Amino acid sequence: MKPTDEQHEIHEAGAALRPGESLKVIAFAGAGKTTTLKGVASARIDRGIYLAFNKAIATEASAKLAMTKCSASTMHSLAYQTVKELIGSPAQVNARTIQDTGVLRRFRVPTVKGWNDYRISLAVGRTLTAFANSADQEFMIDHAREALISSVGDPDMLRAPDKKAKAKEALDRLTQPLVEMASFVWQDLIENCRMSHDMYLKVLDLDEDLRREAFRGYKYLMIDEAQDINPVQRSIIEKAGVPLIAVGDPYQQIYSWRGAENALALLPGKSLYLTQSFRFGENIAEVARHILAIRPDGGPEQRLEGAGGRLGKWDGAKAAIICRTNMGVLDEAMRVAAAGRSFHVDNLDSLMTDILSAQALHDGDLRNVKSEALKSFDNWEELKLEVQAGDNTLQRLHDIVERDQVGMTQDINRANKPSSKGVDIALCTAHRSKGLEFPAVMLGGDWKDVEKMAKRTEGAKRLSEKDQTLAIEEYNALYVAATRPIQTLRGEDRILFPEIWAEQRMLALEARQAKMAQERRDAADTPEPA
Repeated sequence: MKPTDEQHEIHEAGAALRPGESLKVIAFAGAGKTTTLKGVASARIDRGIYLAFNKAIATEASAKLAMTKCSASTMHSLAYQTVKELIGSPAQVNARTIQDTGVLRRFRVPTVKGWNDYRISLAVGRTLTAFANSADQEFMIDHAREALISSVGDPDMLRAPDKKAKAKEALDRLTQPLVEMASFVWQDLIENCRMSHDMYLKVLDLDEDLRREAFRGYKYLMIDEAQDINPVQRSIIEKAGVPLIAVGDPYQQIYSWRGAENALALLPGKSLYLTQSFRFGENIAEVARHILAIRPDGGPEQRLEGAGGRLGKWDGAKAAIICRTNMGVLDEAMRVAAAGRSFHVDNLDSLMTDILSAQALHDGDLRNVKSEALKSFDNWEELKLEVQAGDNTLQRLHDIVERDQVGMTQDINRANKPSSKGVDIALCTAHRSKGLEFPAVMLGGDWKDVEKMAKRTEGAKRLSEKDQTLAIEEYNALYVAATRPIQTLRGEDRILFPEIWAEQRMLALEARQAKMAQERRDAADTPEPA
């Protein structure tokens, strides 16, 4: 297919990049990012590497780049290939791992009410994670503060006097000890070659020799989903010292809750745009433009155009229901199952392992705790401490068990098809839908409407920058979900036009009631047969 004018300009600009220079490509949903990057790779005569968001995208990109001198990988895979002979298999670093280093015996931790050894170990682990995901070269107070605030809240934002006082005491007394303990644990784990995935990626950022080895032979670098990489990944690609092409869509940024940042706004270099979507036509582009336009920041200056919408041979799900949360997916799955439709719930096997393990942990049956994420807990109270510390994933598991919904999820699991190939309905969250497409999409019932989204955004202005970013990402997640269909989108009216939708629902209800009343009158007036 002949490149568009936008793609041709990007091909030329990417081919002309020199060491130390960057090009940023802002690409709307379905605008042919990978195809465009293949054009850049074809235009260059040297060897490059394409870094993708996850393994599935890297595998797909590798096939598309097969006839070029560009290979594809994830950032973690690139780092692991460099350190695997040193560390063997990646280690799981949890509260028990941290206690095994002897850090609690080595350091005197101030006594703070509500903080036992286990909770201190959790905070040390969170401090390690904050450092590993940062672009910083050493442990700093900010890493410990981030770990503590995730547990007790920010005292500057809390209103309840008792919670505010407890949070302030924790930050005042534990911040510096956490920095020292985390630094000790980090060094102990590095010396013993016990590195988690986050740790060996950070080591690549810190060690110039390892970084040189990782990028040896590559003359340029392309990174996809640049709106969702974290600071350490941005630091690594900037330090690589080779021409850099960063591609992404800032309006699909939905991972700030786990430390991601929009590198497209932070990297230097010229910006070029891909505004034509080859996935869908103008009917869906119009909805996407509306979502972008109602954002608090006003959305992009560029106009998204729908240039696709054609559907060839299709062997996947006939349609998808895309929800905001995992709980929303489970609720929709119950409705689909009750209607007798065939369905596939994305990632359900892993979710069921977590759910059943959470129930076993709640019941004290530690032998049946099979989930790797839950094996570090000795009892339900420890998991609740993690939930209170702000772990959103554990919060969902906690709620399913506490609300006695495990049986419901087992019924769904029994009816679930092993794949989305050929089923009526595929069900997933917006986060899991990224990079996917379906003939038709229905937005699930757990999406907030725009009035509630606007209220959350307004309320976030009084809180932290993180809260403001998360509020904006409600719009981003909706944009992601609404741009997955090829031909048909349903359910957007309730979200985008709640007043009109409610009025239409009321009119429809009144019409049904009037019809039923008339049918009763007609039945009453009909004489019985002789």
